[in-house]
Amino acid sequence: MRIAASFMLAVTPFLLIAAGGGSEEDASCQSPFHVMHVDVRHTESKGVGYQDGYTTLEAFGIYQHNPNFMPFLDLRGHVFNNGKLAGNIGLGERSVISSINHVLGSYIYYDVRQDKHDFTVNQIGPGIELLGRRMEYRINAYFPVGSTKSSSSQPKFHRFNCRANQILLRSKRKFALWGIDSEVGAHLTQSSRHDFYYGMGPYYFNGDSETFWGGKARLYWRYKEYVTLEAYYSYDHVFKNIVQGTLTFSYPFGNKLKRIGRNCPNPNDLALSRAAFTPYRFEIPVTVTGKQTRPAINPVTGQPLRILFVDNTGASGCQGAFTTLAQAQNAARPFDIIYVFPGNGTTQGMNAGIVLQNDQKLFGSGTPQLINTRQGNIRIPAHSAIAPTITNTGDVVTLANNNEVSGLMIQVPGANVGISGVSGITNVNIHDNVIQTNFSGIALDAAGTISVSNNVITGTNATFSDGISVTVINDRPTVLSIVNNRIATVETGIFVQPAAIIDNPPFTNAFITNNTISGFAENGILISNGIANSIFRIVDNSILDTSSLGGSTFGGISLKLGNPNDSGNFLISNNTVLTTTPAEFVNSISINTVNNTPTIAQVIITDNVVLAGPGLGSSGVNVNANLNGTLNTLILNNQVRTALPFTNGINIAGNNGIVNVAGLPQVAAPRVTTSGNVNVVRLPPNLFDIFRLR
Repeated sequence: MRIAASFMLAVTPFLLIAAGGGSEEDASCQSPFHVMHVDVRHTESKGVGYQDGYTTLEAFGIYQHNPNFMPFLDLRGHVFNNGKLAGNIGLGERSVISSINHVLGSYIYYDVRQDKHDFTVNQIGPGIELLGRRMEYRINAYFPVGSTKSSSSQPKFHRFNCRANQILLRSKRKFALWGIDSEVGAHLTQSSRHDFYYGMGPYYFNGDSETFWGGKARLYWRYKEYVTLEAYYSYDHVFKNIVQGTLTFSYPFGNKLKRIGRNCPNPNDLALSRAAFTPYRFEIPVTVTGKQTRPAINPVTGQPLRILFVDNTGASGCQGAFTTLAQAQNAARPFDIIYVFPGNGTTQGMNAGIVLQNDQKLFGSGTPQLINTRQGNIRIPAHSAIAPTITNTGDVVTLANNNEVSGLMIQVPGANVGISGVSGITNVNIHDNVIQTNFSGIALDAAGTISVSNNVITGTNATFSDGISVTVINDRPTVLSIVNNRIATVETGIFVQPAAIIDNPPFTNAFITNNTISGFAENGILISNGIANSIFRIVDNSILDTSSLGGSTFGGISLKLGNPNDSGNFLISNNTVLTTTPAEFVNSISINTVNNTPTIAQVIITDNVVLAGPGLGSSGVNVNANLNGTLNTLILNNQVRTALPFTNGINIAGNNGIVNVAGLPQVAAPRVTTSGNVNVVRLPPNLFDIFRLR
């Protein structure tokens, strides 16, 4: 009602002006304006139904042979500031009504517009107008044709529904609207040189997701046919206040517009002149963004993902949250997510550990989490500044098949394990946890896809502890990824071994990369017994022995290969290995065959930075084929330093085994020693291809 009242108040002065308009008549009847023109204009910035300004190229022409029927063609092309396109094709006619000295026009436009989400809007827009020397009246309609809605955008996390134990996602899609608008306006000057015009009117649009009324006003100044400045203002409850401006440059050509016949009313026929310009309308199809909120769907079950919340104080504000981890464990089912808040920051209610079931996830609220849904991968943002702390007198987290554990502070006070999966599980993902352990951080006996990444593991007792220990069940295909972990004060940083020594196991593909290991008592990275039919990439790790633990350090990177008929392939590249413990036989990189088995392994040691330890008999790189083992080894482009003169830079030994080695440096320093059955050979140049193909 307020819009209608404002509209009538604004229109009343115009009607009074129209009633007092001049009625002078003259025998001459030519307009000063041309029948054709080409315009270039720019509109800035957003408008009703679009968010960017745009630039327009327009061509207009009217055929004036018969003043009772003057057809016209209007072509417009638009380029938005974001690169999207739009366009209009308009056909219409204008007729002179001599009795009232007005021009009556009718037209129909075909409008097209590119929008977001690969959505193209098409619409038909009819309209009528009545143009006089002072007043103008027009009404337009807009009807989308074809598809009226885009496909939905990729859903994003919206919020938790704690009562329903659901994760709500929100997606967006574009909707084309049908609508109508009208305008009444007046030319405030009666001149063909400087034309000031003011108009206003309501508009209404409706679609699947939105219905709204609005009001608009515009003011323009035109200098002859050449330059136009326009300002627009509109308001509705969807797009709110909008202010726009347009600058237009025109190039007129062709004949002057004129009226053929008798009783021409004015030597400067302003009423006829209005026919020389394009109709005013919403030239950009109106679209709105609709929002849709739905629960995340489990891609396996087809049902909404079920999430259980744990908060030991209720401070998270999530109604229905359990106050203890044990309550959530008892209520959980396979495929559930258990989401833990820090509560009061203590282990209150979190001190009994948790045993997971198959296909469950255990998440801490202090870390962003990525989940797989039927709607795609969804990122859940962190919901707290710190991680929840959990502990237990036994193993803290016990895994089953297809589990994911992320975002927890895990404290292990006794001789137990922070995250344990030693029952022959399949598929596990452990990431972004902090584990403080008196014994072992992560211990797995697993196959399938094993991923351990971005964890911080700190030991408090380096005598009998491993940071990450993985026993590969090598009767099943396995992909092992140990990446971006930080491990300190442990016996062995990363320990990998087969569950059993078997002939011809399925293929194992292992990545041990970008880990930082410091303060270890025995080994930084230890591969024991190898894994037959496997590829190991040990790349970009930083291994620093600070010699503060009092243990008998054996090596930074150690391969102890003893699988019968072992066909393992090992790439040791771009690692920094600095061993400083003053004990005997400390090798920064050590490769050995053991167990009196006919082991055959391919090893590439390249581009590492290595410091040989100061202990007697220590080496920067040590390759030793014992008993029946055969090592085919390429040693290339390593930076090897020796701590003391009696230590070795590179030591190659064939002790009852065979070492075929290539790439040894031909310089005196670092010191290179060989003994036993060692063959310096040229290895095949395509040896690196082994690591590229799988």
